[in-house]
Amino acid sequence: MSEPDPDSSDDWCPTGSTASSRASSPDAPERRGRASSRGRGQDPEWHQTGWQPHKIPFTATPGPQSAAAELDSDLPADYLELFLTDELLRHIVDQTNLYARQFSEAHPDSQPHSRGNAWKPVSVPEMKTFFGLTFLTGYVKKPNLELYWSADEVDATPYFSQTMSRNRFQLIWRYLHFNDNTSQDATDRMYKVRPVLDNIVGKFKELYQPGQNICIDEGMMLWRGRLSFRVYNPQKPVKYGIKSYILCDSATGYCFNMKPYVGEGSTLPDTVFGLLDRLPGHGYTLYMDNFYNSVALCERLVAAQTNVCGTLRKNRGEPKVINEVTKSDLGAGGKIVRHSGGVMVLAWHDKRLVKMVTTCHQDRMEKVDVWQKGHRTKVPQLKPECIVAYNSCMNGVDKLDQNIAYYPFIRRSLNWSKKFVAYLFQLSMFNAHVLYKARNPGECKSHLEFIRRLVRSWTAKRHVGVEEVGEQEEEGEDVAGVGAEGGGDFEEGRGTQRAPYNTDPESRLDGLMRKHQLEHLQPTNRKSRPARRCRVCARRGQRSETKMWCKSCRVPLHAGECFTVYHTKQDYSV
Repeated sequence: MSEPDPDSSDDWCPTGSTASSRASSPDAPERRGRASSRGRGQDPEWHQTGWQPHKIPFTATPGPQSAAAELDSDLPADYLELFLTDELLRHIVDQTNLYARQFSEAHPDSQPHSRGNAWKPVSVPEMKTFFGLTFLTGYVKKPNLELYWSADEVDATPYFSQTMSRNRFQLIWRYLHFNDNTSQDATDRMYKVRPVLDNIVGKFKELYQPGQNICIDEGMMLWRGRLSFRVYNPQKPVKYGIKSYILCDSATGYCFNMKPYVGEGSTLPDTVFGLLDRLPGHGYTLYMDNFYNSVALCERLVAAQTNVCGTLRKNRGEPKVINEVTKSDLGAGGKIVRHSGGVMVLAWHDKRLVKMVTTCHQDRMEKVDVWQKGHRTKVPQLKPECIVAYNSCMNGVDKLDQNIAYYPFIRRSLNWSKKFVAYLFQLSMFNAHVLYKARNPGECKSHLEFIRRLVRSWTAKRHVGVEEVGEQEEEGEDVAGVGAEGGGDFEEGRGTQRAPYNTDPESRLDGLMRKHQLEHLQPTNRKSRPARRCRVCARRGQRSETKMWCKSCRVPLHAGECFTVYHTKQDYSV
């Protein structure tokens, strides 16, 4: 991601362009004479000298709040579950089961052997496993979903089939739903995702207090289908999709608040104050681009004890001398400054004309090192203080977009609501990682490692207690993918939980042989005396079955040598 550039015009203006601010002369003087020589109108309320910004003290305490501040855990899943709570997952499960039932009743003439007729109600633990595998597709890339269950040795990924069957995964995806269609509110364009959106965004605001510098920008979720509130923006990497206004912490990129754009008429001040929510009054410094900024809005924000800094679009309340100035009036490195009340407006010429508005920065130049064409190292350059601060702090949303773009798990779909909820889950996962790093410094530094550990937890078979499993089996529900920790399968009617074939529990070499005991495999509905392949024999290329298993490791083993070798040798396949 490139550094945010104050020279760029608003993202949503088709004629906008981005220019570098590196090529002006470091020692170029201010030039105001040419602008005044043209006889432009004077603004008596705007002053040229004597500017002193009013320093609003920062009174908030940044960092995790509420349940996040009380959570004492080093498990990534615990932090994601602060946002994706069991109550939210229960709502999604209920709506998915309801939609599957409604679909079945609406299509009574479907073929007897169609996949839809194989539907069995999903549970919260199974839904966690489903989402866990969905997260896994974010960094295990394949061109289509079926390849994740391929048995071809070239592209096989056994963990998927050991955790959940392909048909079951596709069925859950087919009926995945978030709100009841029968009571749809025609006035709410986000009705299909409203419960999930409100719940997750509410948790964003509740669980974290941003640092002093915050920023507002737009985020885009790719969507090329037909949708009444789809937007087109040629200046963004994602040019077609659903736009959201996002407020982020500049230092961490934490998404504090977001509001999807659905085509409703709303004034810019209302949008900005809506995103700020409970933050005004604490001395925050808000950075915004020229889509939002105006002199009048800056005055309102200062009255609300909030500093402002950002680029300024033409005819947004600036004085005439700033409004009418051109590049030729200033020359390279020249600037014009005017202030009125608590607002300062600045025009500065770099490669192109930059106009800024600020309430909290001095009228002075700062020396910064920048890259310039023809130089092998960075060279010093003078820039206005407000532009240096803007470049440094206007990248919070970029940090967020960059991190969620690395490992996207949004699946292709003709249903926009499924993709948008996946987008919300991506934001939740990034925010959870920010909370995790704040509570566990030095752990899981990379976003990838955080996701990997989270996937292992959500696809592990530890979500369901014995009573819940028993109830589901009596009702004939499919509980594949939920059961004992470690991944694997739990087939209908199976009495013994299967350990994953491709991984071994770390506890197998703990030296506590008294803990590792052999027991008979439990009978199933099909076999009273079941047998499975011995893990040691299978790794040695021998097909030999056993009726015993290690209860602690959940691995089928022969008594004697196989049991001893498995629990004493690192490499037991030789």
